[in-house]
Amino acid sequence: MFDIYGRNNEEKIEIGKHSSSKNLSVYVDIHKLILRHCAILGSTGSGKSNTTVSILKAILNDYAGSRIILVDPHGEYSSAFPDAKVFKINDASNPLYIPFWLMNFDELAFFLVGAKPTDDQKIEYRMFRELISTYKKENFKLKAGDVNPNFITADSPIPFNARKVWHEMNWWLNATFDKSNKDDQTKDVAKETDKGDYENLVPAKFEPYTMGTQAPYKSKHQEYYAYEKKILARLKDSRYDFLFDPGEYKDEKTSKDLHNLLNDWIGSEKKLAILDLSGVPFEVLDITIGLITRFVYDSMFWGRNEPYTGKNRPLLLAFEEAHTYLNKDDNNSYSKSSVEKIFKEGRKFGVGALIISQRPSEISETILARIGTLVALRLTNSGDQSIVKSSAPDNLNSLINLLPSLRIGEAVIVGESIKIPSRVRIKLNSPRPTSDDPKLVECWCKKHDVNDENYKTVVTKIREQKF
Repeated sequence: MFDIYGRNNEEKIEIGKHSSSKNLSVYVDIHKLILRHCAILGSTGSGKSNTTVSILKAILNDYAGSRIILVDPHGEYSSAFPDAKVFKINDASNPLYIPFWLMNFDELAFFLVGAKPTDDQKIEYRMFRELISTYKKENFKLKAGDVNPNFITADSPIPFNARKVWHEMNWWLNATFDKSNKDDQTKDVAKETDKGDYENLVPAKFEPYTMGTQAPYKSKHQEYYAYEKKILARLKDSRYDFLFDPGEYKDEKTSKDLHNLLNDWIGSEKKLAILDLSGVPFEVLDITIGLITRFVYDSMFWGRNEPYTGKNRPLLLAFEEAHTYLNKDDNNSYSKSSVEKIFKEGRKFGVGALIISQRPSEISETILARIGTLVALRLTNSGDQSIVKSSAPDNLNSLINLLPSLRIGEAVIVGESIKIPSRVRIKLNSPRPTSDDPKLVECWCKKHDVNDENYKTVVTKIREQKF
């Protein structure tokens, strides 16, 4: 199943067999499938994961220069691709690191202190931006090449130390001074007794301020009051270590830079990189996926004419469980805006997108409008069915009406990459993703031991948010 071949210089991929025949194959144009973007849609248990594996394996097996990144929020696909390079949080061999300093300022401000771009009139927001810019400009000598400091802004992906930012805020909030006038309260007149240790989140210490009119005086620099405790809470939360302590990508002093990260994801001998996000806290899943997508897109955009990437070596980005972070909810603005950009402009720079979802009616309309090919498995919801109907010719309503009654592994394919919309069967793959149903009857027929020690491990995992 899923052989790829060239006929008259038109590359095609076998998508399955006709449901009415055991031998009649159905092919799609792989160029249009990838660069015009595609989607695999189906209700839970309809065979989406198996279909995804079939398509990706066909590409990987027959194209030596193919490149795929699979964003896997639930960690299901590593078992189906034993030869893939899997990046996972806290993994011993390939830990997933996404340096926090890859975020632009809007993302960083939202993540660290909950601030939004609409806060740009607040003095603390503007001071925070200036502080970030200052620390980034100090680190212009980098492993991937020196950067002109005049071109560095708060949005530039330049390493800096978040603990140092917190320490600076805490310093100004708690310092005491020889002078009572705010304009005269500078570092050279501060009554500091201990510098503290920003790496270990130990604040600086100062002589206590007096209650009267005598020195030392309390700091009047309270602009960071709303931000300092929020940053400290983030830094102390071990769930965010993959962002704040990204191993050899931590800061400008460590041994690796962004070119190493790109090589790991899209430049290694492994044609498929699986980014296992199962250990990412849900509240930062939006920013994490947005950050991954934007970074990869930027690499393709700025490297579009390089011989080893961009238009000379296209890339497919696949997004599993897309409805959870690419939906119409404005709270998912970061991942959605990044993926929408790929759907709108990615083709020109060699970036194609595949989304996998069980609720297509919840996905951003901007994304849906630019999907060139739909692989629709069983869909029972009328709103989800209408998404497929809107992409098919009017004279094919009879085919689309079959969506609620399709068997597991059957699909209807419509769109630019297939000349005749077809109903197909997808071969069952082995090894499989870990998304298959549990063996309910077999499990319920067994008698399980009752023990007071049960669930201790489960509760610990819940508390630590780690597998």
